[in-house]
Amino acid sequence: MLRRIDVNASWRSLDTGFWSDELPLGCRTIVYGHNGSGKSTLSELLLSLAEGDCVTDVVWEDENKHRSNIKAGGVCPSVSMAVFTRKWVETNLSAFLDGANASAIVTLGKEAIEAKEEEERLTEEIGKLRDDVKETETQQNAVSSKIDKLTHDIQDRIVSELKEFDYNYFTKNRFSVTRVKDDLRKYKGDFPDKNSHAEALKRLGESAPSPLSQVVPPPTEATSKLTNLSELLAETPTRVAIRALESNPEAQAWVEQGLQLHEGLDHCLFCAGTIDNTRREQLARHFDESWLQIRNKSKTLLDGVMSEKEALVAWCAALPAATQLASELQPVYEDAMRQAKVDVDKRVAALEAIEKVLSDKVADPGTTPDAPDWSILGSTMSVTVLARTVTEHNDQVSRRAQITETRKQTVLNHLVGEHSESFRKLEEQFKELTEQGDTARQALDRATRRLDQVRQAQFTTKAMADTLTRDLARVYGKDHLRVAVTPDGKSYACQRGNEPGTNLSDGERTTLSLLYFLRKLEDEQVPERDDVQRIVVIDDPSSSLDREAVFATHQWLIDTLKGFGQYIILTHDFSLLRLFIKSYKNAWGKSMSKISKGDTGEICFPKVSFLEMYAVEVDGERRSRVGKLPSVLLNNTSEYAYLFSMVMAGIADTDNYERLFLLPNAARRILEVFASYKAPHRTDFLQQLEVLVKTHQGEPYRDVYDFCNRFSHGEGSESIDVLDARTVHGQIRRCMEFMRAVDPEHFERMCKATGADPSTLA
Repeated sequence: MLRRIDVNASWRSLDTGFWSDELPLGCRTIVYGHNGSGKSTLSELLLSLAEGDCVTDVVWEDENKHRSNIKAGGVCPSVSMAVFTRKWVETNLSAFLDGANASAIVTLGKEAIEAKEEEERLTEEIGKLRDDVKETETQQNAVSSKIDKLTHDIQDRIVSELKEFDYNYFTKNRFSVTRVKDDLRKYKGDFPDKNSHAEALKRLGESAPSPLSQVVPPPTEATSKLTNLSELLAETPTRVAIRALESNPEAQAWVEQGLQLHEGLDHCLFCAGTIDNTRREQLARHFDESWLQIRNKSKTLLDGVMSEKEALVAWCAALPAATQLASELQPVYEDAMRQAKVDVDKRVAALEAIEKVLSDKVADPGTTPDAPDWSILGSTMSVTVLARTVTEHNDQVSRRAQITETRKQTVLNHLVGEHSESFRKLEEQFKELTEQGDTARQALDRATRRLDQVRQAQFTTKAMADTLTRDLARVYGKDHLRVAVTPDGKSYACQRGNEPGTNLSDGERTTLSLLYFLRKLEDEQVPERDDVQRIVVIDDPSSSLDREAVFATHQWLIDTLKGFGQYIILTHDFSLLRLFIKSYKNAWGKSMSKISKGDTGEICFPKVSFLEMYAVEVDGERRSRVGKLPSVLLNNTSEYAYLFSMVMAGIADTDNYERLFLLPNAARRILEVFASYKAPHRTDFLQQLEVLVKTHQGEPYRDVYDFCNRFSHGEGSESIDVLDARTVHGQIRRCMEFMRAVDPEHFERMCKATGADPSTLA
């Protein structure tokens, strides 16, 4: 048997320790809780255990407090447990309870023993096939996740690396997952390596270069003028003057000797004539003409040399800086520019040496300095690399858009091409797993169809159809629905009179499902498995039933379940809870008496147990808790009184009230009942509330109407939905103040009946 259960980690609204050790289940247990309290979650957890595929790690505690740790996917440690939940109905009866066309129901009977043996074999085979399918699906999901991760990673890299270069083009919308997958699938051949990828990104990040002026050859005009440099430097004014006598060698020789002999004399040695100042001026003028002639020639050549030097320096300075060129051209250009500077420096040095001797010659035409080595000026200075590099740079400038697109494509090809082979391998693996899974599913489908046929062969007895029909009549008090064997004799169908029972109501669906569930338990009886060892769990057996059907269902459950070792009924229906409290009053009283006397067996596992499930808010999340059924629920005959006491207690204890999560909806439910009595001439709750609000001049309680209108949840007596737990106590207090203002006498009587303190609202 099951004493209590706990989870090792949070699962849905359940968390570790949600069920206290002091609150055991019993042989007969009723668990009451509002919608949203976690009853269905607990039921589905127990269902997964019963089906041998536990949804999470749990701790199972039996009636002797022995604990068993069950891993996810594990089986129930009990000999047998059957769980009735909405999920169980959807799994087992969805075809029959489709609401539009109620046709065949899974049939019942004990006759086909051989079919049952075949069913066991098929069940085992189906289990293995399901394991195969599950394993294949797990592998498929893993491969699919790898494919998706690879695709998304490449998509992210494409956008992150290229979007800044073309914001409107490289977007996730354009490079969708589908496109990236298609590109990966189609890419074949070589792809740019990492270095090319990095280089392309680097170049894309550079600013656009500007066009540059072409490199012209360096100036060389002075070179042709330096041919007679040595002769010019050797010339003197005297020699230039005497050169006029070349036609008369004898006179020339005489003049040369005479000039030397008359140095410093005042009289001519040949004619004894006086050499006065006038004569000297005449001689000076004669020789000055030759001096000026040499000086002018030297100065002219000097100007040419200086101009050449300046032109060379200016030419070198005018060369484009390497940083102005496209970055990939800069290294070659820098080397060529460095060599050009060396060549220019050599030429400038030679020109400066020539400039020096010519300056001396200009200063004193009579000097005869030696000509420096200027052979470097005669060589050709190559600027081919410089000019070609600048030309290539300008070509790139003109083709900027094309080159940029090429670089983008390089980045794209690297990102796609580098992973294309891995992507295709993953897709091939996924395809193989898909084929493998399809094969396993086909085999599973064949085995399942065969199992359905075998199960149908077990049933089709009119006796069982009549049993189900009687059950329906007992619950509803009339025979408007019946179950009959289908014409083919293979299954059962639901009928309304003589017509197919289509469009079943929610209550009819619930009733028929529960009937099938319990009759199926009878059918599953085998000699080696006694009912006293079985656990039966039923979640919300009275959902959508009217009051008469609830009463009949209650008695029918007691009669049907009495032979089982333990049964647990979870309900949100206050009327059903009251019926069970009355039915088990004596048994529960005896159990409580034994517990008060210290009976350890009864304390550990009582005969009757009444518990409550409710929701609390923990760190902003809804969590379920199991607690004792409050005494107000055990003692009061109406849900209205219970809700009144709960809300008043919540107002009184604002700091520590664990059911705060349910208070807003509970307050609204109280006002629904209250308003229905105070304004019965209105059929709609909000209309009734409007009438009551307007009874006070100025409508001071309009905020209560707004609160109820805002939280318009769950019409009807069965449904109390969980509202926003952050609703402040002030709103709840206002609801009760409004109730007191409308009918203070009724409010005082309710406080007295429930033990609430009316001064709480003072």
